[in-house]
Amino acid sequence: MNLSSTIERPSSPALRAASVRVSRQLAASPERLFDAWLDAGEVRAFLCAGRIGRLTGADIDARIGGGFTIVRHRAAEEVEYSGEFLEIDRPHLLVFSLFVERYAQWDDRVIVELAPVAGQSLIVLTHELSLPSPAQRSHVQRGWARVLDGLAALAATGRLARRRFPDRSVTYCG
Repeated sequence: MNLSSTIERPSSPALRAASVRVSRQLAASPERLFDAWLDAGEVRAFLCAGRIGRLTGADIDARIGGGFTIVRHRAAEEVEYSGEFLEIDRPHLLVFSLFVERYAQWDDRVIVELAPVAGQSLIVLTHELSLPSPAQRSHVQRGWARVLDGLAALAATGRLARRRFPDRSVTYCG
């Protein structure tokens, strides 16, 4: 599978120029990894892995046009991450918008691509950013690396849930 999607996604040149990409090979099927991104319980287990603070809320409406809200509590503050699912093509592609007011992230887009590789999965995550500074991009890249490390740890324990979502491919370009 080619991890460069053939779907044309409209994006501003500024967002394309400011993006970060991280990848990992994980010991789980693409289906299980894909479903973990859409399950609030599993998101709680891997999304803030290795970070200071904890997830205090996760609400996910796993459908195209559906939204999500994730709340992380750190020290005396809560940070809310929200967005909308733009493309869902199980188990290969998940695209969502991302908005984090606390960090002035506007109009960001995250692309999660999965492919089977030698009985495991290759996951490539690309975050098209609204943050112009190289230091901010580096910080975001380290954060996504921790997220994928948390997902890898969850996969290594064998605790990823069995299929919970319909096995159907839906593609949407918004």
